Amino acid sequence: MAVSLPSGPGWKLGIWLALIAAGAAFGQTGSSSRSPATAPAGDDLPSIVTAVSQSGQFVVTGPRPERRRPVENRPASSGDDLRELTPQTLAVSCERVKSEVLRALDLQDQWRARGGRTGKIFVAIDAGLKIDADLSVEAKPFEDGWHLRVQVPVRVTEVRLVRALCHALALELASRKGNQRAGEPPLWFVEALTQSVLSSSPDGIILQPQTRIVASLRVGERFAAVRSRLARQAPLAFHELSQPDLSRMSATDWDHFAACSHLCLRELQRLPDGNARLARWFANMQSHWNWQTGFLEAFQPLFHSLLDVEKWWALAVANFTGRNPEQTWPADFALRKLDEALQPVGILPGAGNRASRLSLEEVVSSWDYARQVPVLRRFLQQLNAILVNAPSDIVPLVYQYSDTIESYLANRAKAGFAPTGRGQAIPSVKLLARETVGRLRELEGERTRLSANPSSQEPKK
Repeated sequence: MAVSLPSGPGWKLGIWLALIAAGAAFGQTGSSSRSPATAPAGDDLPSIVTAVSQSGQFVVTGPRPERRRPVENRPASSGDDLRELTPQTLAVSCERVKSEVLRALDLQDQWRARGGRTGKIFVAIDAGLKIDADLSVEAKPFEDGWHLRVQVPVRVTEVRLVRALCHALALELASRKGNQRAGEPPLWFVEALTQSVLSSSPDGIILQPQTRIVASLRVGERFAAVRSRLARQAPLAFHELSQPDLSRMSATDWDHFAACSHLCLRELQRLPDGNARLARWFANMQSHWNWQTGFLEAFQPLFHSLLDVEKWWALAVANFTGRNPEQTWPADFALRKLDEALQPVGILPGAGNRASRLSLEEVVSSWDYARQVPVLRRFLQQLNAILVNAPSDIVPLVYQYSDTIESYLANRAKAGFAPTGRGQAIPSVKLLARETVGRLRELEGERTRLSANPSSQEPKK
């Protein structure tokens, strides 16, 4: 199974071809297949060498490095983002990335717990690949587990290489329960790990051959860049993180997606038993056909539905960026936005292609369920956007609207069907609609009360 992450300007991942890796490690990464005393000289040296990382999980194969050149002093943050790869230095770099991934997830290295035969990651350095060649990960069944295979060019940018290695590591962590099907970690999770690794080593984590790193000590908040970006650009909603539109995503959009993904992982870890829940999620990823099901299962009772996650994420982002009177909407503006959401745009039966403003009560009471669902789900997404910016006195009302429509959708999906248990009543479609409309009218009264004395200014640009 080959799994590719998206491609695009400056952040492409590529196609991983299979590689045949064998042999032993070299230098600090293991023991050489030939001792220096018996190694042939000159042109008799093999053109391809293999290095095994310290833990044994990474097997790196590639061209023999060129003749030794003088050691250079290079500041790690010299601005040249291209990394020259050799089997020996890349094997060490792979272990460094792995250590940062495990640290980010608060995990111990359990790779050898199953004997160390499965779950290996084979990395091939291919001199024929172009610098901007797409990168991807190939998962192949092996015994009762999986092997991962990766192919990279001789020179590649650090961010693309780290992303590919994080993708392989995430796949390995999510695929330890047999070889029937590999786990499929979502793109936002892979990108969150990538950003965690990169931010942990601002001077660079990929070693360079024949280079003495002159590192500088930098003290600062790892999420300062994320905070700065989200102060300038509205954060993505959770459903946008979960299902990004890659066909329309530019390089700038990708950077924004990466920042939001990084923050999302950090906020999930801050929840009660957050790291343990994350570990439970990807440990059971092979048991579910989509990652969302296992995610909700791991995070119960904190989240019962993806809409619960949307609400939590909206507030988490607001708290991270700093909710204060200068950054939230005035009450009257927030109420106007709520009014607009309560009058969705749609096409009435018999109106041809002419769209018009609708009443939410009319949608609930008169429309058939198949036409209701997209309109009501769009309304819930608008409420989540309002939650991020609404002042504290408006937030409870927005939540009540969200709970009302969310409850209606959940019950309406079951209405009219036979009950699953003895003694249960068959849900009535008309009764459910009538109760929901009544609740919407109660909330209208509360909205009118809040509108009596709102502030009159527009939000600051």
